[in-house]
Amino acid sequence: MSDIISWDKAIDKKVKSSDEQDLGKIQSVTRDYIQTKEGTLGKKYYYIPKYYIQGYDGDHLWVSLRKDEVKPRFEGEKEPPASTFESPDYMQRKTEVTKQYPDFETNIPTYAGTSAPSTTTPDSVAMPWDKIIDRKVKSSDDHDMGKVESIAPSYVEVKEGAVHKKRYFIPKYYVQGFDGENIRTSLTKDEIKDRYERDSPPTESEFQTQQYMEHKRKVDSTYPQFLHGIPFMAKEPGVNLQTEQSGETLAIPWEEIIHKRVKTTDQVDVGDVELVGNEYIVVREGVARVRHYYIPKSYINNYDGSSLYIATPSGLVSAKFERETEPTPEEIRMLADEAP
Repeated sequence: MSDIISWDKAIDKKVKSSDEQDLGKIQSVTRDYIQTKEGTLGKKYYYIPKYYIQGYDGDHLWVSLRKDEVKPRFEGEKEPPASTFESPDYMQRKTEVTKQYPDFETNIPTYAGTSAPSTTTPDSVAMPWDKIIDRKVKSSDDHDMGKVESIAPSYVEVKEGAVHKKRYFIPKYYVQGFDGENIRTSLTKDEIKDRYERDSPPTESEFQTQQYMEHKRKVDSTYPQFLHGIPFMAKEPGVNLQTEQSGETLAIPWEEIIHKRVKTTDQVDVGDVELVGNEYIVVREGVARVRHYYIPKSYINNYDGSSLYIATPSGLVSAKFERETEPTPEEIRMLADEAP
């Protein structure tokens, strides 16, 4: 994985779109955009707003847009007007990027996407959107819906069948997560077919129903990283706990514990379960000052239907599990080994 670099070190670096197309080399960097030049004879210039940059992988800067999105919007002979940087979708992206990378104004984050697939594992918190092309998709009632054909800013295009093809254009915020094998949606097969089966992409306004916008706000509030990647979901169906009283084993589905309260051995409430990964749960505490705790599953020792209990006192939760960014698989396993 590459080191984080400052914007002034980006001059002459190669740039790629999210669909792995070349966008030339960086000629200049301003407060608002990067200017790239593609070609030597038939030169093309792109003025790409900075907050569409996903990161640097050691070889390329990666843009969060496909090339066919960059060309009509940002190709030109001179810098774009200020209004380009004031659209609602761009301002929202700027807010989300700043939230995830507070020093984005001065430094370019490390990018572990297409050109570094080995760094994206089921132990990471999220799978980058551009990595889900050709992944299988399942509905919430466990039906196969086909494979991901393409990713757009608002939807995921899914193709089912080889001869009699069906296409589904599923709004992004109905994508629930990736379990290591399948992309999981929060819609049933019937809901997907009734609402989103069609031959051509829908218009932006078709997605902006009141129900969908409320769902989007909920996802953004509980999982602000969604803009950059899909949450990993646990592959196994649940957790098995042995009750102290009877010695019986309780099988608890993971989806049942999402948003449940988490308590420590001294009965202190430390937040809600926000996400379930393969080896850990992510607990979110607070509203204005949000804390995230990455707790290995081996610490879970009880569940009473409303709260999940972890085998550690409240005084150690922050020091032991709090992280601003996702821990490495090695860190998770070291913590897991310390579980009582």
